[in-house]
Amino acid sequence: MYHPGKIVKIFSGKSGDVKSADNTTQALVEMWDDNIFTFLVDSHIAGEVKEGHVVLVDYNPVSASTPVPKHMITKILTGKTAELTWNRYKKYNERNRKSSAVHQIVQHSQAPEYFG
Repeated sequence: MYHPGKIVKIFSGKSGDVKSADNTTQALVEMWDDNIFTFLVDSHIAGEVKEGHVVLVDYNPVSASTPVPKHMITKILTGKTAELTWNRYKKYNERNRKSSAVHQIVQHSQAPEYFG
């Protein structure tokens, strides 16, 4: 399973305002569902990620015996693929939030009033 996100900030030891104990790169990522996380960037693409890029984050388990997600940025999407992917997920999230809000309003209005 993979989730799209948008790079907000890159954290690399090569940056002047980051001191690092290793050679890894992390990125602050706004996810399609409005969550914010910092993920490790795969070393094969670490030098290519930039703020504003749409990326895919690997949520597959680390191993069959360790059901913890990898949480690693493994792909950079560009052009129409990036735009289409980001917009599709954001639209899905917006539709679900509206549906959830309406459901909560309906439930609240149908709840018995105990203290009235």
